[in-house]
Amino acid sequence: TSSEIAYDLAQKEIIKHPLVFSWYVKLKNLDKELQAGRYEFPDKNKMSLKELIEFLASNARAREISFTVPEGYALSQIADSLVGKGLAEKEDFLQTIEREFSIFNFQFSNNFQFSISHLEGYLFPDTYRVYNGAGAEEIIKKMLANFERKISADLLAEVKNQGRSLYEVITMASILEREVKIEEDMKLVADILWRRLKSDMQLEVDSTLNYVLTDDERRASLTFDQLKIDSPYNTYKYKGLPPTAICNPGLKAIRAAIYPEPNDYWFYLSKPDGETMFAKTYEKQVMNKAKYLD
Repeated sequence: TSSEIAYDLAQKEIIKHPLVFSWYVKLKNLDKELQAGRYEFPDKNKMSLKELIEFLASNARAREISFTVPEGYALSQIADSLVGKGLAEKEDFLQTIEREFSIFNFQFSNNFQFSISHLEGYLFPDTYRVYNGAGAEEIIKKMLANFERKISADLLAEVKNQGRSLYEVITMASILEREVKIEEDMKLVADILWRRLKSDMQLEVDSTLNYVLTDDERRASLTFDQLKIDSPYNTYKYKGLPPTAICNPGLKAIRAAIYPEPNDYWFYLSKPDGETMFAKTYEKQVMNKAKYLD
């Protein structure tokens, strides 16, 4: 409201008399003309109250910039995208994401409030519009708020009903996003990977180790020597999910992780053209690999 704007301006020492500001705005019927946005004031000390109000009502907003985060982008790729748009410095963004942020301000149960200290997986892929000069923290909060909107109460309830945590679901979804291209295949692969976890098997997915390899080292099919790398992201070597998500998954991958399609396959691979081939036995998987990858 104009009164709230007045007191905000007074707090920032832009005006001295908020009541006079509010009275003048209402007198001139400018209540609905004040424009939301970021303002860089000319010399405010030389502006009369009338000039200042006209400035706020003149659509003198800062320029908006749009940027798009594709599904499957990792934090480092988002940082590069923001740098390309002139919205953030890469090191500043990467340092900011190491702070602790909270999402979902309502209680899960028994006073439990979900919070995260690593943001990989939770910056929702979408197209955003921000004011020029928004800064890393504001952009991160905007993306987290979008994550909250997209992950509906129904989805959260189903996660809880399955006895899983949001971390587990988002981490699984991030693997699906990087491993599989087609939504229906994501659901099949989700069932395979959940069953592997339940059976105390290694996940054995290349995408988790590729997450910590350099651009030059990444392979669609990892080498024998790479599979020996001692990293918690090496799901050939260590059981369970990796320590964090490996990218920021879209809603299709998240829904696939929550609603997998039951099947009797245990193995899969992605052909160079993106098609997923499934196998019920290891022998069949070896044949598929020789046929489509080697």
